[in-house]
Amino acid sequence: METAIVEKTKYFIDLEWYNERGRSFQGVARARFCPSCKAKVNTETQERMPTVDPRTGRVVFEMRTVRFGGSHLSVIKNCCARSRDYITPETPVMEAIFRVFLANGNQPSDMDSIREQLSEYLPLTSKPHEYSVELLEKLMCADDYYGLREFHIGGT
Repeated sequence: METAIVEKTKYFIDLEWYNERGRSFQGVARARFCPSCKAKVNTETQERMPTVDPRTGRVVFEMRTVRFGGSHLSVIKNCCARSRDYITPETPVMEAIFRVFLANGNQPSDMDSIREQLSEYLPLTSKPHEYSVELLEKLMCADDYYGLREFHIGGT
């Protein structure tokens, strides 16, 4: 008797959702920058960029001068999300979920993972209702503001 492996539903921020509605994901993400990062937007900075060495065919890294803030998810993941006030007990639940996706580079995540990531910012008991998987799922399925959608391989 074979046991079927059931994949848990995963969610992500659907950037196409923003395009279809004429909204700027970059603007929405940039609004979540910490004060320090907001102050550095558009200044020149050095970033390690992967490139392929034409002689060896291997991926190598080189330093390039870029405008700070161009890689929104990277800025949030590497700086802003590490701030202790990135997600607080006062952060609305959907905003907190959205910020979790920004902090993890928009990696598709299932409800258990989202709940676990939220608990890294806040003890689950700091909210009177805690964050049950059922509550998170209902909120995510009803979202029409943050562009949070089910993730399907192949984009369908």
